[in-house]
Amino acid sequence: MLPARALLVANPSEADYALDSFSPHVGERRTLYQTTLLVDAQQTLVLAGPALGAAAAVLVLEKLIVLGVRELWLVSCCGSFDPSWSIGDIVLADSAVCGEGVSGYYSPEKLSVPGTAATCNLEEFASRHWVGWRRGAIWSTDAPYRERRSELLSLQEKYGVLGVDMEFSALCTVAAFRGISLGALFVVSDMLWTKNWKPGFGLPEFKKSSRELIDKLISHGRSKEQTP
Repeated sequence: MLPARALLVANPSEADYALDSFSPHVGERRTLYQTTLLVDAQQTLVLAGPALGAAAAVLVLEKLIVLGVRELWLVSCCGSFDPSWSIGDIVLADSAVCGEGVSGYYSPEKLSVPGTAATCNLEEFASRHWVGWRRGAIWSTDAPYRERRSELLSLQEKYGVLGVDMEFSALCTVAAFRGISLGALFVVSDMLWTKNWKPGFGLPEFKKSSRELIDKLISHGRSKEQTP
């Protein structure tokens, strides 16, 4: 069995950093599909990653739940179509709009919300470590290269969506279906509202924020006071 709390880092480059950062604490190592699982020696936290895309992330989540995880924190990046969000900003996701193909197998609903307990935990965490962190709805898609400006504007108008990723809505839907609590923090990685797409994955402000977020969350998650 695994600890009750897990940290899932979706994207490969950030997951590589997280796994390396976690290595001094490792008590157990496992491989799950193409995802590495590390458990700390005190059995307080499991770190998992990468798991890119909704289908891959849900495969990992389902297995984590079977192995005993009851609260999961997702760390990922998101594209922004709100001019007030800058590359490197920290975003707490408060709702999800399903644009991927996995959620429909668990629920007919278009909208999904993260778990209250996990989200409150991450909100307190963000407030303690960052001034000016953001909050907003995230749309998840399986086809990031097929995003249309008109579609993004429609989602913003209809649902208040401000960011886009590939996993969050599916993870929210499955977590609700299975009765566990899931919360998510994102680092803004690219701009979609500008005339031309503005990627920021290689910029210092993105790397600094994502690495700081990962390091602080590992420390937060390993605290015995945070046991779910």
